[in-house]
Amino acid sequence: MQPVRSIFTATTRNKGNWRTNNNNNIKRISKRLSSSNHVKYHRNSSTSSTITSSTNNCRSKQESSSSSSSSSSMDIIQQLSPRFLRLSSPEYYDPATHQRTDVLFDPTDGRPLQVHVRQDVPSLAEKEKEKYDPSARMRKGACDYVGIEKIAMDNHNETYHVLFKDGHKATFSFDWVKVQVNRLHGGNDHNHDISHKIPRVPWSNMTQEHLRRENVMSISFEDIVLSDDYERYQSRALEILFQYGILLITSTPTNDGGAGVSALASALSGSAYKISPDASSLVHYRKCHKQGITPQLYLPSAIEGPLRTLYGVIWSTHSANMPEGVSLADSSYGNGALPLHTDMTYYRDPPGLQIFTMVSPAQVGGESIFADGLAVAERMRKYHPEEFDVLCCTMRRYRSIDSGTGWYLEASGPVFKAIDRNQNCADPSKWKMGVERWGAVVGIRHNDLDRLPDLPPFHDGMEGDDHDESEYHYYSQLKDAHHALDNLLGSDEFRLEVALKPGETVVVANQRCLHGRKSFLTTKQIPRSIMGCYVSQDDLESRFRWMMNGQCTFQ
Repeated sequence: MQPVRSIFTATTRNKGNWRTNNNNNIKRISKRLSSSNHVKYHRNSSTSSTITSSTNNCRSKQESSSSSSSSSSMDIIQQLSPRFLRLSSPEYYDPATHQRTDVLFDPTDGRPLQVHVRQDVPSLAEKEKEKYDPSARMRKGACDYVGIEKIAMDNHNETYHVLFKDGHKATFSFDWVKVQVNRLHGGNDHNHDISHKIPRVPWSNMTQEHLRRENVMSISFEDIVLSDDYERYQSRALEILFQYGILLITSTPTNDGGAGVSALASALSGSAYKISPDASSLVHYRKCHKQGITPQLYLPSAIEGPLRTLYGVIWSTHSANMPEGVSLADSSYGNGALPLHTDMTYYRDPPGLQIFTMVSPAQVGGESIFADGLAVAERMRKYHPEEFDVLCCTMRRYRSIDSGTGWYLEASGPVFKAIDRNQNCADPSKWKMGVERWGAVVGIRHNDLDRLPDLPPFHDGMEGDDHDESEYHYYSQLKDAHHALDNLLGSDEFRLEVALKPGETVVVANQRCLHGRKSFLTTKQIPRSIMGCYVSQDDLESRFRWMMNGQCTFQ
Protein backbone atom coordinates (compact mmCIF):
# COMPACT_ATOMS: atom_id res chain seq x y z
CA MET A 1 0.00 0.00 0.00
CA GLN A 2 1.30 3.43 -0.93
CA PRO A 3 1.03 6.33 1.52
CA VAL A 4 -2.23 8.15 0.99
CA ARG A 5 -2.18 11.11 -1.38
CA SER A 6 -4.43 14.04 -0.73
CA ILE A 7 -7.56 14.19 -2.84
CA PHE A 8 -8.99 17.40 -1.42
CA THR A 9 -10.21 19.83 -4.03
CA ALA A 10 -9.59 23.55 -3.81
CA THR A 11 -11.79 25.37 -1.33
CA THR A 12 -13.97 28.26 -2.39
CA ARG A 13 -15.02 31.51 -0.78
CA ASN A 14 -18.61 30.28 -0.80
CA LYS A 15 -19.00 28.59 2.56
CA GLY A 16 -21.94 26.49 1.51
CA ASN A 17 -20.12 25.14 -1.52
CA TRP A 18 -16.97 24.56 0.53
CA ARG A 19 -18.79 22.42 3.05
CA THR A 20 -20.53 20.41 0.33
CA ASN A 21 -17.28 19.79 -1.52
CA ASN A 22 -15.43 19.04 1.69
CA ASN A 23 -18.06 16.51 2.79
CA ASN A 24 -17.68 14.65 -0.50
CA ASN A 25 -13.91 14.70 -0.21
CA ILE A 26 -14.03 13.38 3.35
CA LYS A 27 -16.21 10.47 2.24
CA ARG A 28 -13.80 9.64 -0.58
CA ILE A 29 -10.79 9.84 1.73
CA SER A 30 -12.48 7.72 4.37
CA LYS A 31 -13.29 5.06 1.78
CA ARG A 32 -9.65 4.86 0.70
CA LEU A 33 -8.23 4.90 4.23
CA SER A 34 -10.66 2.57 5.98
CA SER A 35 -8.47 -0.50 5.50
CA SER A 36 -5.28 0.88 7.04
CA ASN A 37 -4.26 2.03 10.48
CA HIS A 38 -0.48 1.72 10.70
CA VAL A 39 2.16 2.30 8.06
CA LYS A 40 5.55 0.64 8.43
CA TYR A 41 8.40 1.80 6.25
CA HIS A 42 10.91 -1.00 5.66
CA ARG A 43 14.43 0.40 5.62
CA ASN A 44 16.70 -0.73 2.79
CA SER A 45 19.66 0.63 0.87
CA SER A 46 17.77 1.79 -2.21
CA THR A 47 15.63 4.89 -2.29
CA SER A 48 12.72 2.93 -3.73
CA SER A 49 11.81 1.40 -0.39
CA THR A 50 8.71 -0.74 -0.22
CA ILE A 51 5.85 0.13 2.04
CA THR A 52 3.54 -2.31 3.77
CA SER A 53 0.65 -1.77 6.10
CA SER A 54 -1.08 -3.74 8.78
CA THR A 55 -4.84 -3.67 8.35
CA ASN A 56 -7.95 -4.13 10.38
CA ASN A 57 -9.92 -5.53 7.43
CA CYS A 58 -12.38 -2.69 7.95
CA ARG A 59 -13.71 -2.85 4.42
CA SER A 60 -14.58 -6.53 4.57
CA LYS A 61 -16.23 -6.04 7.94
CA GLN A 62 -18.27 -3.16 6.57
CA GLU A 63 -19.43 -5.23 3.61
CA SER A 64 -20.37 -8.22 5.76
CA SER A 65 -22.40 -6.05 8.11
CA SER A 66 -24.16 -3.93 5.48
CA SER A 67 -27.39 -5.91 5.81
CA SER A 68 -27.73 -4.92 9.46
CA SER A 69 -26.62 -1.31 9.04
CA SER A 70 -30.09 0.14 9.51
CA SER A 71 -30.69 -1.51 12.85
CA SER A 72 -27.19 -0.73 14.07
CA SER A 73 -27.53 2.91 12.99
CA MET A 74 -30.77 3.17 14.96
CA ASP A 75 -29.04 1.67 17.98
CA ILE A 76 -26.34 4.34 17.72
CA ILE A 77 -28.60 7.36 18.09
CA GLN A 78 -30.61 5.73 20.86
CA GLN A 79 -27.48 5.80 23.02
CA LEU A 80 -27.76 9.59 23.23
CA SER A 81 -29.89 11.33 25.84
CA PRO A 82 -33.19 12.80 24.54
CA ARG A 83 -32.46 16.01 26.44
CA PHE A 84 -29.00 16.21 24.86
CA LEU A 85 -30.51 15.78 21.40
CA ARG A 86 -33.20 18.34 22.10
CA LEU A 87 -30.66 20.92 23.31
CA SER A 88 -28.54 20.21 20.23
CA SER A 89 -31.41 21.22 17.94
CA PRO A 90 -30.65 24.15 15.63
CA GLU A 91 -33.42 26.25 17.19
CA TYR A 92 -31.32 26.64 20.33
CA TYR A 93 -28.43 28.24 18.47
CA ASP A 94 -28.09 31.60 16.77
CA PRO A 95 -27.55 30.96 13.04
CA ALA A 96 -25.00 33.77 12.79
CA THR A 97 -22.92 33.33 15.94
CA HIS A 98 -23.70 29.64 16.69
CA GLN A 99 -24.11 30.60 20.36
CA ARG A 100 -26.92 29.22 22.50
CA THR A 101 -30.21 31.11 22.61
CA ASP A 102 -31.84 29.20 25.49
CA VAL A 103 -29.75 30.80 28.25
CA LEU A 104 -32.08 32.90 30.42
CA PHE A 105 -30.77 36.28 31.57
CA ASP A 106 -32.03 39.80 32.13
CA PRO A 107 -31.83 41.66 28.78
CA THR A 108 -30.87 44.93 30.46
CA ASP A 109 -28.07 44.03 32.86
CA GLY A 110 -27.21 40.43 31.96
CA ARG A 111 -28.03 39.00 35.39
CA PRO A 112 -28.93 35.30 35.20
CA LEU A 113 -32.62 34.60 35.70
CA GLN A 114 -33.35 32.14 38.47
CA VAL A 115 -35.00 28.96 37.28
CA HIS A 116 -36.89 27.00 39.91
CA VAL A 117 -35.50 23.50 40.24
CA ARG A 118 -37.78 20.97 41.90
CA GLN A 119 -36.29 18.53 44.36
CA ASP A 120 -39.16 16.04 44.06
CA VAL A 121 -40.01 13.89 41.05
CA PRO A 122 -43.03 15.31 39.17
CA SER A 123 -46.11 13.18 38.71
CA LEU A 124 -47.15 11.85 35.32
CA ALA A 125 -49.98 14.43 35.17
CA GLU A 126 -47.53 17.26 35.87
CA LYS A 127 -45.23 15.98 33.14
CA GLU A 128 -48.10 15.95 30.67
CA LYS A 129 -49.08 19.50 31.62
CA GLU A 130 -45.51 20.77 31.24
CA LYS A 131 -45.23 19.00 27.91
CA TYR A 132 -47.89 21.20 26.35
CA ASP A 133 -47.61 24.33 28.51
CA PRO A 134 -44.81 26.60 27.22
CA SER A 135 -44.94 28.83 30.29
CA ALA A 136 -44.45 25.85 32.58
CA ARG A 137 -41.48 24.68 30.51
CA MET A 138 -39.94 28.15 30.64
CA ARG A 139 -40.30 28.29 34.41
CA LYS A 140 -38.57 24.96 34.78
CA GLY A 141 -36.01 25.37 31.99
CA ALA A 142 -35.99 24.28 28.36
CA CYS A 143 -36.97 20.72 27.38
CA ASP A 144 -37.29 19.27 30.90
CA TYR A 145 -38.87 15.80 30.79
CA VAL A 146 -39.37 15.89 27.00
CA GLY A 147 -38.84 12.45 25.55
CA ILE A 148 -38.66 11.13 22.00
CA GLU A 149 -41.80 10.02 20.20
CA LYS A 150 -40.24 8.64 17.03
CA ILE A 151 -36.95 8.41 15.11
CA ALA A 152 -36.88 7.98 11.33
CA MET A 153 -33.78 7.32 9.24
CA ASP A 154 -33.07 8.87 5.86
CA ASN A 155 -30.31 6.66 4.42
CA HIS A 156 -30.13 8.64 1.20
CA ASN A 157 -29.24 11.89 2.97
CA GLU A 158 -27.59 10.07 5.92
CA THR A 159 -29.71 11.82 8.53
CA TYR A 160 -31.99 11.01 11.45
CA HIS A 161 -35.34 12.77 11.78
CA VAL A 162 -36.35 12.98 15.43
CA LEU A 163 -39.87 13.77 16.63
CA PHE A 164 -40.06 14.75 20.31
CA LYS A 165 -43.15 14.16 22.42
CA ASP A 166 -43.98 17.86 22.55
CA GLY A 167 -44.14 17.97 18.75
CA HIS A 168 -40.72 19.49 18.16
CA LYS A 169 -38.77 18.07 15.19
CA ALA A 170 -35.02 18.02 14.64
CA THR A 171 -32.63 16.54 12.08
CA PHE A 172 -29.16 15.17 12.84
CA SER A 173 -26.58 13.79 10.43
CA PHE A 174 -25.20 10.27 10.83
CA ASP A 175 -21.70 11.70 11.14
CA TRP A 176 -22.61 14.13 13.93
CA VAL A 177 -24.30 11.36 15.92
CA LYS A 178 -21.27 9.07 15.53
CA VAL A 179 -18.98 11.79 16.88
CA GLN A 180 -21.20 12.31 19.95
CA VAL A 181 -21.43 8.58 20.67
CA ASN A 182 -17.67 8.24 20.25
CA ARG A 183 -17.21 11.08 22.74
CA LEU A 184 -19.73 9.46 25.10
CA HIS A 185 -17.80 6.20 25.23
CA GLY A 186 -14.34 7.76 25.26
CA GLY A 187 -13.26 6.56 21.83
CA ASN A 188 -13.64 3.47 19.72
CA ASP A 189 -12.74 0.21 21.45
CA HIS A 190 -11.01 -1.16 18.36
CA ASN A 191 -8.85 1.45 16.65
CA HIS A 192 -8.45 4.07 19.43
CA ASP A 193 -8.91 6.89 16.93
CA ILE A 194 -10.42 10.37 17.18
CA SER A 195 -12.21 10.47 13.84
CA HIS A 196 -14.18 7.85 11.95
CA LYS A 197 -13.61 9.77 8.72
CA ILE A 198 -9.85 10.23 8.45
CA PRO A 199 -7.83 7.80 10.59
CA ARG A 200 -4.52 8.81 12.07
CA VAL A 201 -1.65 6.65 10.82
CA PRO A 202 1.00 5.60 13.36
CA TRP A 203 4.34 5.24 11.57
CA SER A 204 7.67 3.57 12.21
CA ASN A 205 10.84 2.76 10.25
CA MET A 206 10.45 5.93 8.21
CA THR A 207 13.53 7.34 6.46
CA GLN A 208 14.36 10.79 5.16
CA GLU A 209 13.83 9.44 1.63
CA HIS A 210 10.21 8.69 2.53
CA LEU A 211 9.80 12.13 4.09
CA ARG A 212 11.11 13.86 0.98
CA ARG A 213 8.71 12.15 -1.40
CA GLU A 214 6.90 14.93 -3.21
CA ASN A 215 3.11 15.01 -2.91
CA VAL A 216 3.20 12.25 -0.28
CA MET A 217 4.88 13.74 2.81
CA SER A 218 6.42 16.81 1.16
CA ILE A 219 5.03 20.06 -0.29
CA SER A 220 6.92 23.07 -1.60
CA PHE A 221 6.71 26.51 0.03
CA GLU A 222 5.77 27.93 -3.37
CA ASP A 223 2.73 25.64 -3.60
CA ILE A 224 1.35 26.12 -0.09
CA VAL A 225 2.01 29.87 0.29
CA LEU A 226 2.37 31.55 -3.11
CA SER A 227 0.61 29.48 -5.78
CA ASP A 228 -2.83 30.30 -7.18
CA ASP A 229 -3.92 26.87 -5.94
CA TYR A 230 -2.56 27.41 -2.41
CA GLU A 231 -5.86 26.50 -0.69
CA ARG A 232 -5.74 22.98 -2.13
CA TYR A 233 -2.16 22.53 -0.95
CA GLN A 234 -3.10 23.80 2.51
CA SER A 235 -5.81 21.14 2.70
CA ARG A 236 -3.30 18.52 1.64
CA ALA A 237 -0.78 19.68 4.24
CA LEU A 238 -3.38 19.60 7.02
CA GLU A 239 -4.47 16.13 5.99
CA ILE A 240 -0.86 14.88 6.14
CA LEU A 241 -0.35 16.50 9.56
CA PHE A 242 -3.55 14.96 10.91
CA GLN A 243 -2.63 11.50 9.65
CA TYR A 244 1.12 11.40 10.31
CA GLY A 245 1.91 14.35 12.59
CA ILE A 246 4.85 15.38 10.41
CA LEU A 247 5.27 17.27 7.12
CA LEU A 248 8.22 18.49 5.04
CA ILE A 249 8.10 21.90 3.32
CA THR A 250 10.80 22.47 0.72
CA SER A 251 12.42 25.68 -0.56
CA THR A 252 11.40 27.85 2.38
CA PRO A 253 13.02 31.32 2.14
CA THR A 254 15.65 31.89 4.82
CA ASN A 255 16.66 35.48 3.99
CA ASP A 256 13.41 37.32 4.73
CA GLY A 257 13.83 37.64 8.50
CA GLY A 258 11.32 34.87 9.21
CA ALA A 259 8.36 36.40 7.34
CA GLY A 260 8.04 33.25 5.23
CA VAL A 261 7.95 31.05 8.33
CA SER A 262 5.26 33.32 9.78
CA ALA A 263 3.21 33.02 6.57
CA LEU A 264 3.57 29.23 6.71
CA ALA A 265 2.31 29.21 10.31
CA SER A 266 -0.66 31.29 9.21
CA ALA A 267 -1.39 28.87 6.35
CA LEU A 268 -1.69 25.97 8.80
CA SER A 269 -3.64 27.61 11.62
CA GLY A 270 -6.55 29.80 12.60
CA SER A 271 -9.32 30.68 10.19
CA ALA A 272 -9.95 28.60 7.08
CA TYR A 273 -10.73 31.70 5.04
CA LYS A 274 -7.76 34.05 4.69
CA ILE A 275 -9.08 37.45 3.60
CA SER A 276 -7.36 40.49 5.08
CA PRO A 277 -3.64 41.33 4.76
CA ASP A 278 -3.92 43.09 8.14
CA ALA A 279 -5.29 40.02 9.94
CA SER A 280 -3.47 37.21 8.14
CA SER A 281 0.30 36.86 7.77
CA LEU A 282 -0.33 34.60 4.79
CA VAL A 283 -2.42 37.15 2.88
CA HIS A 284 0.06 39.90 3.80
CA TYR A 285 3.00 37.83 2.55
CA ARG A 286 1.26 36.98 -0.74
CA LYS A 287 0.35 40.63 -1.30
CA CYS A 288 3.92 41.81 -0.64
CA HIS A 289 5.35 39.11 -2.90
CA LYS A 290 3.14 40.20 -5.81
CA GLN A 291 4.07 43.85 -5.27
CA GLY A 292 7.75 43.08 -4.85
CA ILE A 293 8.01 44.71 -1.42
CA THR A 294 9.43 43.43 1.86
CA PRO A 295 6.77 41.83 4.11
CA GLN A 296 6.44 42.74 7.78
CA LEU A 297 7.35 40.07 10.28
CA TYR A 298 4.79 41.15 12.90
CA LEU A 299 1.25 42.27 12.15
CA PRO A 300 -0.35 44.15 15.08
CA SER A 301 -3.85 42.96 14.10
CA ALA A 302 -2.95 39.37 13.17
CA ILE A 303 -5.49 36.80 14.39
CA GLU A 304 -3.50 33.67 13.54
CA GLY A 305 -0.03 32.38 12.82
CA PRO A 306 2.97 32.18 15.19
CA LEU A 307 2.34 31.78 18.91
CA ARG A 308 4.08 34.28 21.19
CA THR A 309 6.20 32.50 23.82
CA LEU A 310 9.13 33.31 26.09
CA TYR A 311 11.39 32.61 23.09
CA GLY A 312 9.72 35.28 20.98
CA VAL A 313 7.51 34.89 17.91
CA ILE A 314 10.07 33.70 15.35
CA TRP A 315 13.01 32.14 17.16
CA SER A 316 16.47 30.99 16.12
CA THR A 317 18.70 28.32 17.66
CA HIS A 318 21.68 30.64 16.98
CA SER A 319 21.60 32.99 19.97
CA ALA A 320 23.29 35.85 18.07
CA ASN A 321 20.16 36.11 15.89
CA MET A 322 17.79 36.46 18.85
CA PRO A 323 16.54 39.91 19.96
CA GLU A 324 17.42 41.21 23.39
CA GLY A 325 15.05 40.22 26.17
CA VAL A 326 13.91 36.83 24.88
CA SER A 327 14.74 33.71 26.84
CA LEU A 328 17.84 31.69 25.98
CA ALA A 329 17.49 29.33 28.96
CA ASP A 330 17.22 26.16 26.92
CA SER A 331 19.62 23.39 25.96
CA SER A 332 18.75 23.87 22.27
CA TYR A 333 21.17 26.84 22.27
CA GLY A 334 24.12 24.52 22.85
CA ASN A 335 25.72 22.04 20.48
CA GLY A 336 25.06 18.85 22.42
CA ALA A 337 22.70 16.03 21.55
CA LEU A 338 19.07 16.36 22.65
CA PRO A 339 16.94 13.35 23.63
CA LEU A 340 13.57 12.93 21.98
CA HIS A 341 11.02 15.25 23.57
CA THR A 342 8.00 17.45 22.97
CA ASP A 343 8.32 21.19 23.48
CA MET A 344 6.85 23.51 26.09
CA THR A 345 5.84 20.74 28.49
CA TYR A 346 5.81 23.46 31.16
CA TYR A 347 2.86 25.19 29.45
CA ARG A 348 -0.66 24.24 30.53
CA ASP A 349 -1.49 23.58 26.89
CA PRO A 350 1.70 23.03 24.87
CA PRO A 351 1.83 24.28 21.26
CA GLY A 352 0.07 22.28 18.58
CA LEU A 353 2.67 22.75 15.84
CA GLN A 354 6.38 23.36 15.84
CA ILE A 355 8.01 24.62 12.65
CA PHE A 356 11.75 24.06 12.05
CA THR A 357 13.43 25.73 9.06
CA MET A 358 17.09 24.91 8.44
CA VAL A 359 19.05 28.08 7.71
CA SER A 360 22.60 26.79 8.03
CA PRO A 361 23.41 23.13 8.82
CA ALA A 362 26.33 22.08 11.00
CA GLN A 363 29.64 21.18 9.42
CA VAL A 364 29.64 17.85 11.24
CA GLY A 365 26.63 16.16 12.88
CA GLY A 366 23.50 17.99 13.99
CA GLU A 367 21.05 15.64 12.25
CA SER A 368 17.47 16.10 13.42
CA ILE A 369 15.64 13.12 14.89
CA PHE A 370 11.87 12.64 14.99
CA ALA A 371 9.57 9.95 16.38
CA ASP A 372 5.84 9.30 16.25
CA GLY A 373 4.64 9.40 19.86
CA LEU A 374 1.31 7.92 18.79
CA ALA A 375 3.05 4.84 17.35
CA VAL A 376 5.11 4.50 20.55
CA ALA A 377 1.99 4.83 22.72
CA GLU A 378 0.08 2.22 20.73
CA ARG A 379 3.03 -0.17 20.89
CA MET A 380 3.05 0.21 24.67
CA ARG A 381 -0.72 -0.24 24.84
CA LYS A 382 -0.40 -3.56 23.04
CA TYR A 383 2.80 -5.04 24.50
CA HIS A 384 3.24 -3.13 27.79
CA PRO A 385 -0.34 -2.49 28.96
CA GLU A 386 0.50 -1.98 32.64
CA GLU A 387 3.23 0.53 31.82
CA PHE A 388 0.91 2.28 29.35
CA ASP A 389 -1.70 2.61 32.09
CA VAL A 390 0.87 4.12 34.47
CA LEU A 391 1.92 6.77 31.92
CA CYS A 392 -1.74 7.64 31.32
CA CYS A 393 -2.56 7.90 35.04
CA THR A 394 0.48 9.64 36.48
CA MET A 395 0.59 13.42 36.44
CA ARG A 396 4.18 14.57 35.89
CA ARG A 397 5.35 18.11 36.51
CA TYR A 398 7.59 20.16 34.22
CA ARG A 399 9.36 23.47 34.78
CA SER A 400 11.24 26.24 32.98
CA ILE A 401 13.11 28.98 34.82
CA ASP A 402 15.05 31.83 33.22
CA SER A 403 16.82 33.86 35.88
CA GLY A 404 17.97 36.41 33.31
CA THR A 405 14.52 37.41 32.06
CA GLY A 406 12.38 36.38 35.02
CA TRP A 407 10.33 33.54 33.55
CA TYR A 408 9.07 30.81 35.91
CA LEU A 409 6.77 28.33 34.18
CA GLU A 410 5.31 25.11 35.56
CA ALA A 411 2.66 22.72 34.31
CA SER A 412 1.73 19.11 34.74
CA GLY A 413 0.15 16.32 32.75
CA PRO A 414 0.51 12.63 31.92
CA VAL A 415 3.00 11.44 29.32
CA PHE A 416 0.09 9.93 27.38
CA LYS A 417 -3.08 12.00 27.43
CA ALA A 418 -5.78 9.49 26.55
CA ILE A 419 -9.56 9.75 26.62
CA ASP A 420 -10.85 8.33 29.90
CA ARG A 421 -13.67 5.89 29.11
CA ASN A 422 -14.92 6.12 32.70
CA GLN A 423 -15.64 9.85 32.58
CA ASN A 424 -19.18 9.37 31.23
CA CYS A 425 -19.99 6.20 33.16
CA ALA A 426 -22.17 7.00 36.18
CA ASP A 427 -21.98 3.47 37.65
CA PRO A 428 -18.60 2.89 39.38
CA SER A 429 -19.21 -0.85 39.28
CA LYS A 430 -18.93 -0.69 35.50
CA TRP A 431 -15.76 1.38 35.34
CA LYS A 432 -13.01 -0.07 33.21
CA MET A 433 -9.70 -0.77 34.90
CA GLY A 434 -6.10 -0.74 33.72
CA VAL A 435 -5.40 -0.36 30.02
CA GLU A 436 -9.08 -0.92 29.15
CA ARG A 437 -9.86 2.40 30.81
CA TRP A 438 -8.12 4.39 28.10
CA GLY A 439 -9.48 5.32 24.70
CA ALA A 440 -7.73 7.29 21.99
CA VAL A 441 -4.39 8.92 22.81
CA VAL A 442 -4.90 12.62 22.09
CA GLY A 443 -1.64 14.10 23.36
CA ILE A 444 1.99 13.39 24.27
CA ARG A 445 3.85 15.43 26.92
CA HIS A 446 7.42 14.29 27.47
CA ASN A 447 10.71 16.06 28.20
CA ASP A 448 13.02 14.48 30.76
CA LEU A 449 15.25 17.57 30.85
CA ASP A 450 12.38 19.74 32.13
CA ARG A 451 10.67 17.09 34.25
CA LEU A 452 10.64 17.54 38.04
CA PRO A 453 10.86 14.62 40.51
CA ASP A 454 7.63 12.65 40.83
CA LEU A 455 5.78 13.17 44.13
CA PRO A 456 4.00 10.04 45.45
CA PRO A 457 0.31 10.37 46.28
CA PHE A 458 -0.57 11.17 49.89
CA HIS A 459 -2.29 8.40 51.88
CA ASP A 460 -3.87 9.78 55.03
CA GLY A 461 -3.35 7.55 58.04
CA MET A 462 -0.79 5.28 56.38
CA GLU A 463 2.38 4.89 58.43
CA GLY A 464 5.46 2.76 58.84
CA ASP A 465 5.90 -0.26 56.62
CA ASP A 466 2.62 0.32 54.80
CA HIS A 467 3.72 3.81 53.79
CA ASP A 468 7.14 2.59 52.67
CA GLU A 469 5.62 -0.25 50.66
CA SER A 470 3.16 2.12 48.96
CA GLU A 471 5.96 4.53 48.06
CA TYR A 472 8.17 1.71 46.78
CA HIS A 473 5.31 0.40 44.62
CA TYR A 474 4.68 3.89 43.19
CA TYR A 475 8.30 4.47 42.16
CA SER A 476 8.76 0.90 40.97
CA GLN A 477 5.81 1.19 38.59
CA LEU A 478 7.07 4.51 37.26
CA LYS A 479 10.57 3.12 36.77
CA ASP A 480 9.25 0.14 34.78
CA ALA A 481 7.01 2.39 32.68
CA HIS A 482 9.82 4.84 31.96
CA HIS A 483 12.16 1.97 31.09
CA ALA A 484 9.68 0.61 28.54
CA LEU A 485 9.20 4.09 27.06
CA ASP A 486 12.96 4.74 26.84
CA ASN A 487 13.53 1.40 25.11
CA LEU A 488 11.06 2.30 22.39
CA LEU A 489 12.33 5.87 21.97
CA GLY A 490 15.87 4.51 21.70
CA SER A 491 14.95 1.93 19.08
CA ASP A 492 15.93 2.64 15.46
CA GLU A 493 12.45 1.47 14.49
CA PHE A 494 10.91 4.64 15.87
CA ARG A 495 13.71 7.12 15.12
CA LEU A 496 13.55 9.11 11.88
CA GLU A 497 16.92 10.76 11.24
CA VAL A 498 16.98 13.69 8.83
CA ALA A 499 19.96 15.75 7.67
CA LEU A 500 18.04 18.92 6.87
CA LYS A 501 19.25 21.03 3.94
CA PRO A 502 19.06 24.83 3.82
CA GLY A 503 15.49 25.88 3.12
CA GLU A 504 13.94 22.58 4.23
CA THR A 505 11.26 22.94 6.90
CA VAL A 506 9.87 20.18 9.08
CA VAL A 507 6.46 20.82 10.62
CA VAL A 508 5.55 18.51 13.50
CA ALA A 509 2.40 18.11 15.57
CA ASN A 510 4.05 18.91 18.90
CA GLN A 511 1.48 17.05 21.00
CA ARG A 512 2.08 13.92 18.93
CA CYS A 513 5.59 13.78 17.45
CA LEU A 514 8.78 14.04 19.47
CA HIS A 515 11.99 15.58 18.19
CA GLY A 516 15.67 15.66 19.14
CA ARG A 517 19.07 15.99 17.49
CA LYS A 518 22.60 14.65 17.34
CA SER A 519 25.53 16.61 18.70
CA PHE A 520 27.43 18.75 16.19
CA LEU A 521 30.57 20.71 15.44
CA THR A 522 30.42 24.21 14.01
CA THR A 523 32.28 27.51 13.80
CA LYS A 524 31.40 31.12 14.58
CA GLN A 525 31.67 31.93 10.89
CA ILE A 526 29.28 29.12 9.85
CA PRO A 527 27.03 28.28 12.82
CA ARG A 528 24.27 25.67 12.79
CA SER A 529 21.13 27.76 12.71
CA ILE A 530 17.46 26.81 12.65
CA MET A 531 14.65 29.34 12.79
CA GLY A 532 11.07 28.52 13.54
CA CYS A 533 7.96 29.18 15.54
CA TYR A 534 5.02 27.55 17.30
CA VAL A 535 1.30 27.39 16.52
CA SER A 536 -1.23 26.98 19.31
CA GLN A 537 -3.06 23.67 19.72
CA ASP A 538 -6.42 25.46 19.61
CA ASP A 539 -5.57 27.11 16.27
CA LEU A 540 -4.48 23.76 14.84
CA GLU A 541 -7.52 21.85 16.09
CA SER A 542 -9.79 24.53 14.65
CA ARG A 543 -8.37 23.87 11.18
CA PHE A 544 -8.68 20.11 11.64
CA ARG A 545 -12.31 20.40 12.74
CA TRP A 546 -13.16 22.70 9.86
CA MET A 547 -11.48 20.31 7.43
CA MET A 548 -13.67 17.46 8.69
CA ASN A 549 -16.86 19.44 9.39
CA GLY A 550 -16.46 18.82 13.10
CA GLN A 551 -16.35 15.04 12.65
CA CYS A 552 -13.54 14.47 15.14
CA THR A 553 -12.88 14.85 18.85
CA PHE A 554 -9.63 15.78 20.59
CA GLN A 555 -10.64 15.48 24.25
